Amino acid sequence: MRRKAVVTAAAVLAAIGFSASRAQAQGFSVYEHDACTMGRAGSGVASPCSGGSAIFFNPAGIVTGRGTWNAAVGVTMIPPRGSYTDSITGLTTDLVANNIPVPNMYLTRQLGSRLAVGVGVFAPYGLTTEWPTTSPGRFLAYKSTIKSIYMQPTVAYRVSPRLQLGFGVDIVRTAVELHQRVELSSQVANPAAGLTFAMLGVPVGTDFADARLKGTGNAVGYHFGIIARPTDFLSVGARYMTGVTIEGTGYAGFSQVPTGILLAAGNPFAVPARTPLDAVLASQFTGTGRLVTQTVKAVIPMPAQLVAGIDFQLRPGLHLLADYQWTQWSKFAELPLTLGVIGADTLYEAYGNSSGYRAAVEYAATPKLNLRAGFLTHNAAAPSFTVTPLLPEGARSEAVVGAGYQVNRGIRIDVAYQVIKQQDRRGRVTDPPARGSDAANTGLYKFSANLFGASVAFAF
Repeated sequence: MRRKAVVTAAAVLAAIGFSASRAQAQGFSVYEHDACTMGRAGSGVASPCSGGSAIFFNPAGIVTGRGTWNAAVGVTMIPPRGSYTDSITGLTTDLVANNIPVPNMYLTRQLGSRLAVGVGVFAPYGLTTEWPTTSPGRFLAYKSTIKSIYMQPTVAYRVSPRLQLGFGVDIVRTAVELHQRVELSSQVANPAAGLTFAMLGVPVGTDFADARLKGTGNAVGYHFGIIARPTDFLSVGARYMTGVTIEGTGYAGFSQVPTGILLAAGNPFAVPARTPLDAVLASQFTGTGRLVTQTVKAVIPMPAQLVAGIDFQLRPGLHLLADYQWTQWSKFAELPLTLGVIGADTLYEAYGNSSGYRAAVEYAATPKLNLRAGFLTHNAAAPSFTVTPLLPEGARSEAVVGAGYQVNRGIRIDVAYQVIKQQDRRGRVTDPPARGSDAANTGLYKFSANLFGASVAFAF
């Protein structure tokens, strides 16, 4: 059996699943880890929201000097919607509708007015992309699920009334599952004669196997933050998340998909006429066959990330916030991996560095009610030849509104609503004819989502 299709599936699994500390790239990443900051379009590195979410948005910000304990819990509901339209047939295939909850929890303790410690638990990768099993891109992937949990112990120190520093350690556990169909016509039926199944009359697009790939990966990274207040009305901040190398392990399993094809007389398998082809293929799924359950290993370098921003107070109660985010995706170039039976291969990704811009306004309408609104945009990290059903990533523009209400001295409730519109982008549903070629991009991907976030923050 030709190994390329199966190896590609494993490589894609490695690309999205073992990337345990991928630092807020586009695609499967989630930046909405607190409804207060979400209402600011993610702007907050210079002046994080209270409640402990600064553990993620800027570790230096957990020093507040207010109360002894601060805690926050929240969830963001993400319902991705999208489609693929074939440019030749005009046929449109829609994503399977999913509503994905992404939780977050934070706890900090103030040790005096200058020192604070805390821990945060959040899921920067918690999305599912699912297409029908009949979709044209099923031979690349029809379902992928990422469940990634970050736990970040953090410490911060106020050097002076106008300068704060923070440091955190990211302990990451990621689990991923990918489903892919394997196509038959392009497989080699008789190596000695150079015959493919297509030469025996098997139609292009015939499913004969369902691949299920699962994997887990662990990683440790580091997170640094700084906040400075040059004046009473201006705050500036920055955070840096280090790149990491992931060593992921998992397994690939395969089950046979019936083709219903009967072999003709004189076939190269030397079996009688009208013998089911499925009976001949069954040997590939047992014993010494190529499509038996086997291990998957991958080693992947992941990029560093830098975010810098400002918070400018126009007047008491009215703030303008802006952040710039850079991710070093140029390190995400090649993905070497090894399958226990099928062997080793490398997937070529050639990502480029990405830049994102966020801006927001926050207004204290009353002593208890804060209103927020913002906008963000970022370019695509993936080159055109890696736009696939697994990750049809592209440049995005997003708008958000939010509000926070101080119920009493110790409890605040925040909500936010965000609209994501991704730029339509041409992509592929089959392997490219050559490395780096976008000649297989024969259709148009569309993507959008409407997110809702809610959180409750406590001070006690």
